[in-house]
Amino acid sequence: MVRREALVPTAASPSRSSKPSMIAKVLALSVLWCCVAVADASAATGALTQRPAPAGCVAEAGAGGCAGGRALAEAGSVTVSPDGKSAYVTSSPADAVAVFDRAASGELTQKSGTMGCIADTGAGDCADGRGLDGARSLTVSPDGNSAYVTSFGSGAVAVFDRAATGELTQKPGAAGCISETGAGDCVDGRALDEARSLTISPDGKHAYVTSLSADAVAVFDRAATGELTQKPGTAGCISRTGADGCAQGRALSGAEAVVVSPDGKSVYVAAFGGAVAIFDRAATGELKQKPGTAGCISDSGDGPCIAGRALRAARSVTMSLDGKSAYVTAAGGAVVVFDRAANGTLTQKPGPAGCIADPAVTGCADGRALKGSASVAVSRDGKSAYVASYFSDSLTVFDRAATGALTQRPGEAGCITEVPKALPTGACDHGTSLKGAASATVSPDGNSVYVASAISNAVALFDRENDPKPVLSGLRLSPSSFRATSAGPSIGPGGTSAGGTSIGTRVSYKLSEPAVVRFEVQRVLEGHNVGGKCVKPKSSNARTIRCRRYATLPGAFQHQGKTGPNRFTFTGRLPALELQPARYRLRAVATDLAGNTSSRRTRTFDIILSPPHIDGS
Repeated sequence: MVRREALVPTAASPSRSSKPSMIAKVLALSVLWCCVAVADASAATGALTQRPAPAGCVAEAGAGGCAGGRALAEAGSVTVSPDGKSAYVTSSPADAVAVFDRAASGELTQKSGTMGCIADTGAGDCADGRGLDGARSLTVSPDGNSAYVTSFGSGAVAVFDRAATGELTQKPGAAGCISETGAGDCVDGRALDEARSLTISPDGKHAYVTSLSADAVAVFDRAATGELTQKPGTAGCISRTGADGCAQGRALSGAEAVVVSPDGKSVYVAAFGGAVAIFDRAATGELKQKPGTAGCISDSGDGPCIAGRALRAARSVTMSLDGKSAYVTAAGGAVVVFDRAANGTLTQKPGPAGCIADPAVTGCADGRALKGSASVAVSRDGKSAYVASYFSDSLTVFDRAATGALTQRPGEAGCITEVPKALPTGACDHGTSLKGAASATVSPDGNSVYVASAISNAVALFDRENDPKPVLSGLRLSPSSFRATSAGPSIGPGGTSAGGTSIGTRVSYKLSEPAVVRFEVQRVLEGHNVGGKCVKPKSSNARTIRCRRYATLPGAFQHQGKTGPNRFTFTGRLPALELQPARYRLRAVATDLAGNTSSRRTRTFDIILSPPHIDGS
């Protein structure tokens, strides 16, 4: 098979032909226009600092003063495992994956010997692998037990078991890879020619792979062991032409990247032809493109699709963890911003909020250091977005609002570039190992950002300013004495009894960021202090000092909180328990999108009568 790498032109692979004429022409034209946005950097969260070499980068043979690495030639993508303990970098020329241990500080150390890399031929002291010709991207499953590598030269997906130590072992025999032709002892698959990107559904049961040449997305079932099986018939792939036994789709020309929404109900494909295709996802994993113009957004409106802006040469698509925003990078130099509805439809934000471009594009906000935008990563706390741009040799820094809008940080805080002199004086901070920046990712803990750089043959490391804990404050119950409802959920309408007594109570609190607040109820009981502990009263401790003790009741309830003030009515019931007249304590703790928890807040209350019938007043 002839390799055709259409990522962006690379520094040193003259023997590789580029993607066929349409994509080459689109890229050539798109370089003439560009895109990005400017912003308020009042908050420190999200700011980046690169450590001085060698700690701030790992490069092939230690080039540029970086720590030395192997199998990093034309580094194309970087991935951090869900547990944050490992990082993986793909190399197309080396046909390999480099394997790193990640320290709590964020530093990367390549594993020694053959554990440190896996290559298609086993060259460079790497372990021998299959289906890795032109290794393009790596994805770790949500459970952390499997890793999958897409390879455009092999037209394949290689399947690996991942150990708790981060080491990768390719599955034996045909289970270890699926390819377009079945070559290399792989299972024969469909719609995998020049495989680009793979994503796994949040439930871990399905995988989706884009094919650049087939203009398609392939659909796989994923077993608990990590093995992939392509669905039969038209359920197994959707392509622009419907060839190879696939269902026919729209806006898939040059399918580059694919992502599943956090709720698992939608799948989005970014196509280099200048579009985003939109699919509904069934519980079985099957995809169905939305009908009519709701099924795609394209730069020209062709498809037929909804007409979008700044989507030419779309390269990547990423979703925020709250599922409310989608972001697409375009190689011409833009980041495009979409709102996502509960039914999965996308709507580009109106006016300049809908795209950020460099150089300027009519209708978009002006940005800096976005030429050749290749990859966008959103932090788990939802506060930041980072764009790796190949031609600007840069990483661009955006603040993300609760609405999903992006604002580039002003001055040097807004971008980090390898060659700051190529931009206006003082426009960006200076970084190292960013030439040909091709991929960016944020670590799960939010403390690190990594960039794979093709021309630098390296991965660069940045420390991220991170406020790890949401702040929960102002917890109040009004009134603090009330009746409980006789039936229904914990959060409800409340009311007033015929005698004027409040049924339920208004709970109010404030949050520093969006978070899920978990509430549990404790019964307040009498106790006696014995050895500094409040214990159950007994005749043996009757003469000791009295105290309060708390017994946590079974069942808890949650409230989705937004930034700022929040209110709801607590009915005085738990999901599994009817509260009887007594004194209680309500305990609340907030967990943000990144999994960070707040300090606990408590308030006491009294259920004053047995649960009455709500009379509707």
